[in-house]
Amino acid sequence: MILGIIGIMFYSLSGSESYAETVQKQRDVFLHNLMDEKDSPIASLKDFSGIKYFDADTKFIVNADFQAINSSEQGMILMTDSTQSEIKKAGKAIFSINGKTFTVSLFDEGEKFLLPFRDLTSGKETYGGGRFINIPKDKLIDNTIEIDFNSAHNFYCAYNESYICPIPPKENFIDAEINAGEKRYKE
Repeated sequence: MILGIIGIMFYSLSGSESYAETVQKQRDVFLHNLMDEKDSPIASLKDFSGIKYFDADTKFIVNADFQAINSSEQGMILMTDSTQSEIKKAGKAIFSINGKTFTVSLFDEGEKFLLPFRDLTSGKETYGGGRFINIPKDKLIDNTIEIDFNSAHNFYCAYNESYICPIPPKENFIDAEINAGEKRYKE
């Protein structure tokens, strides 16, 4: 009987997917979708050998306080071609990493929030122009939003310089090493 209980426990635990496996599946889907896009920044690259990532780490999942702003307020984001693009600001997210508190702007992209950011890994382990996270709106519950930095990706211009990309606003510089998500495409 005890062996039966142990067997049931082992079976039920072995069927569960680890966080690292879940993140890897999301990364595989991201790469597949990126390759299949009509104007894919990587489909025509001869030297593309895949996307490099930091190991998935739950330490980089933060629950941030969310402060919504007037939904009609538009923000301007500078683009890599020196133009500006108008994008609707959704609010501010306030969170702590390594004992430091940060406030970043989130932008409304319809079904998702956009968090463009730079951190102390930018230009070293990660793309110098910054990275982004698309945060599903269902991650906002009451006034708390879950931000998973393991889902951070490079902007398209990191792969192909012919693409125009947003430059994260100054307030979205995180003065900490975010060793999560996508690394530099080229060393």
